Amino acid sequence: MKLLKYLTVLCCCISLIACDDEITTLGSSLNDSLIEITVDSTSIKLSGKSVYNDSILGRTTDPLIGNLSVKGYGNLQSGYLTQFMPSLNIDTTNVEPNTLDSIKLYLSYYNNDLTGDSLAPMVLNIYTLDKTIKSPLYTNLNPLDYYSPENLIASHPFGSSTEGFIDENNSTEDETVTYKRIDVKLPLELGQRIFNKYKEDPEVFSMPSEFAKFFPGIYMNISYGNGRMVNIKGIFMTMHYRAIDNEKGKIDTLSYNYLGVTPEISSINHFALTPDEQLQAKVEENNAVGKKVIAQAPIGYIPIIKFPTANIIKKYQEKLEESNRIQNILNYLSFTIPVVANEDAQLAPPQHLLFIRASQVKDFFEQKLLPDDISTMYATYDKGKGAYNFGDISNYIRNILKRDDPTVTEDDETIALIPVSVFSETSSSYYETTTSVVSVTPYSQSPAIVELDLDGAQIKIIYTTQKPI
Repeated sequence: MKLLKYLTVLCCCISLIACDDEITTLGSSLNDSLIEITVDSTSIKLSGKSVYNDSILGRTTDPLIGNLSVKGYGNLQSGYLTQFMPSLNIDTTNVEPNTLDSIKLYLSYYNNDLTGDSLAPMVLNIYTLDKTIKSPLYTNLNPLDYYSPENLIASHPFGSSTEGFIDENNSTEDETVTYKRIDVKLPLELGQRIFNKYKEDPEVFSMPSEFAKFFPGIYMNISYGNGRMVNIKGIFMTMHYRAIDNEKGKIDTLSYNYLGVTPEISSINHFALTPDEQLQAKVEENNAVGKKVIAQAPIGYIPIIKFPTANIIKKYQEKLEESNRIQNILNYLSFTIPVVANEDAQLAPPQHLLFIRASQVKDFFEQKLLPDDISTMYATYDKGKGAYNFGDISNYIRNILKRDDPTVTEDDETIALIPVSVFSETSSSYYETTTSVVSVTPYSQSPAIVELDLDGAQIKIIYTTQKPI
């Protein structure tokens, strides 16, 4: 153990001791001269393996659409099933079914929300669903349970050269915020059916669950082409029609957004992944040694590591038991994992990794929980340092020590590192601006992969001890 004493660390730790009842019971009468601060860059090593995961909880309003093959990753195919939020009020004044001109499905995305070849020709197929989508929504569902291939209502070729820009003259200096849009013409009969239903029974449009019984939704997939993935940021159906006032001889050409995809309705990506042979061989080799693991998204390999919880607590207790020590306080525990550099990588690493007991993953996402910095916490990928830093995870150890039976279990050491998306909201007051995490979901915005170097992981412990008076 390497013992270091720093004046700055001493000041910091004394401040923590004086202010935080969770980490000390020494009290204000403590004689500072009796305090010793230890920084331990522990030699405890991690081990782990990559485990294949074929599904995630995939409810989303921002689907990933496309087919993509990448060396060192594999072939990913992605389709999408969704219901729709209906418009509550549709203006039917002077409008009849025969004055409906067209109905279109619009798929919008940011110009930079694309992985692969932007010019790769592809064909998007649209089908109507036979029944409503049931929860919980996992991405390995069988789409054929919800639609029939005979229900094809549109087949649309698309590529960046054929897609239209929205707000092309955007005032921002950042050109990457420009939207592009895929316009799919749907059968006019569908628009007329929805329009007639509204005139007959507008109450059906008052609740998405009731509307889904009338129109369960659509399934879209790629029937031709390979080479790109698009992260869609907006989906809506628009009716184009004419309102004719015969008395005044007036004709108005109008557009009306009938349906949209919103968080309130059920929608889910369907993913199918075939890891390539190179990746499978690397995983087998890594698993045999246990020093490197793969994190892949949206599905694929995830790291399951043996976190050295018992050894960390043992070191903590050993320090307390040393002669002339009457108290030991855990102040800080940092955890950093570097990535294995890969200059040939065609895909970026996931932006965030969630640290969580493997046994708790299912409940965490199904119950829409948030990281509590006690049993769950997340790290952001630092491109400059080439590492994921989970920051201070000392509460994980403290929480175990507080239990009636602090014996470390296998569950305490079996940790999954899950690629996630972290969504935050910022609020401002007269005094301050605060940012809070409001949602954490499995990462599904784009294909991603990273190799983690467990052998190079760093665990740093800072604790204080008190000598007897």
